[in-house]
Amino acid sequence: MVWLAFSPALAGVAVGLSLLVIGIIHYDGPVHEDYYKEGRTINQSFERDRVARELNLQGSLRFTHSQLFLDLSGQLERFPDQLVVLMENPTRSSLDFSVPVQHLQGGRYVGNLPRNPEHDWDVKLYGPEREWRLYGRGHFPMQQSLELRPSKR
Repeated sequence: MVWLAFSPALAGVAVGLSLLVIGIIHYDGPVHEDYYKEGRTINQSFERDRVARELNLQGSLRFTHSQLFLDLSGQLERFPDQLVVLMENPTRSSLDFSVPVQHLQGGRYVGNLPRNPEHDWDVKLYGPEREWRLYGRGHFPMQQSLELRPSKR
């Protein structure tokens, strides 16, 4: 009879300990380790989006098994020789990676993928001095291209 009274409390403790163990085993830290600093610089992010809109920048990404192709358009004085595409997992920062892309001609760039992304990814492209930013979100593997645009904040 006493066990019947204590069984909900014991079940709660067992579930709590199970969740604690799962949390410890699968801990990957905060999504952004410098979240405080990032929060303080939010206006810079808005400024990057504003600059990208003023330059009428947009991009299109295509993925193969081993390469990434970027088509960039906009009112740039000249296309940078190299850019970096950031692939950020929305829930596990340990999976984030970057892909340097080399300028071919016009607004075309190509880079080698270190691994094939799967599931949802936030994709960011910054200017060479981080003066502008394009953003896109896609589910991988992709069958079509991923459009990159300035955020609409």
